[in-house]
Amino acid sequence: MDEVLTFILAFVAGDMHPAAFRDRLYEDDRFEPLLCNDPHLRPGNYVNGSAFHFLLALDFDDPGDVLNAQGALADFMDRNGITYSRTTRYQDFYDMVLEAQPRWLGVDAKWIRDNILCEAGNRQGQELVQWLRQELPKRFRSVAEPPCWIQSPEWPINENGPLIFLGELEVREYFHDVAAVYVFHDPVSGKCETVIQVN
Repeated sequence: MDEVLTFILAFVAGDMHPAAFRDRLYEDDRFEPLLCNDPHLRPGNYVNGSAFHFLLALDFDDPGDVLNAQGALADFMDRNGITYSRTTRYQDFYDMVLEAQPRWLGVDAKWIRDNILCEAGNRQGQELVQWLRQELPKRFRSVAEPPCWIQSPEWPINENGPLIFLGELEVREYFHDVAAVYVFHDPVSGKCETVIQVN
């Protein structure tokens, strides 16, 4: 168990790559008894049944899920009186992605990391945030104004990349509440896609 705890401490501290931690979690049978033996876990905690099963459901290639994994493990150690060091790197990256996006976008951090950050060079901190603020509108294009979403942004992205926003249509008489239809176009396939939001 000491070795398993060493892996957990290394991941939470940022000394072990999330993919390496994921592989250990999947392959090492000692994680389950350690993370399921959690007598101080209270009903209603966001991990529900156990930290182990919560971690199994996460995608360690997704920066948001990596942050959730770190949080679940830190909570587990807090509950059980285990001393640890916690890196802010996962949180800093996630916050940077949120800060760089305009209100009308809301793209997940994994897509940005995999599709845009490879072109960022050595930029870091606010320089990277400013660069992303310029890059994102170039990739998420609108014919005129960007969408005015009723709910959270739902910009469609397919295998050809982000679709181009053509416009929106307010719908009043069809749905019980105020609704809007957002129309997007894929210039590669020539097909359109619609997103419907109801308030």
